[in-house]
Amino acid sequence: MSVDLLRQYWFEIAAGVTAICLLTYNIILSCRLRAYKKMTRLLKGGTLEEHINELEKVFQSQQQTISHIGDKVAAVQTKISQFPQHWHLVRYNAFEKTGSDLSFSLALLNDKVDGFVITGIFGREDTRVYAKPVHEGKSQYYLSEEEDLAIKAAMETK
Repeated sequence: MSVDLLRQYWFEIAAGVTAICLLTYNIILSCRLRAYKKMTRLLKGGTLEEHINELEKVFQSQQQTISHIGDKVAAVQTKISQFPQHWHLVRYNAFEKTGSDLSFSLALLNDKVDGFVITGIFGREDTRVYAKPVHEGKSQYYLSEEEDLAIKAAMETK
């Protein structure tokens, strides 16, 4: 008779076993959901979603700041390229019987090879200092060999 009962009520028994399995699974999921919610609560009492939204706002603000800093860096780089960055000093003896290399020519140039060359000529009685503008590696004034050498050497430095 027990076999007859199983045959007669097999559907109800299967439904009951399935219901018990689903109930157990539901209890497990409820426990996990509770643990997840507990884990996602932040110190301020917010949820993970609220925290992500706040982080997104902060991220967008920082992107704007980075863009602003990038613009400032570009402006600074433009200004820096105008200042002398390349230089070379040539020391020499302007007069044969006057001791050592006390005369000099100093070229100070920017990236566009604009700038100036300063020359100091040491003599027995006095020292004279001259400054000549340089535009695109050339000057409107006559350049001595030493001044020309200082300009060419400064153009080669990076």
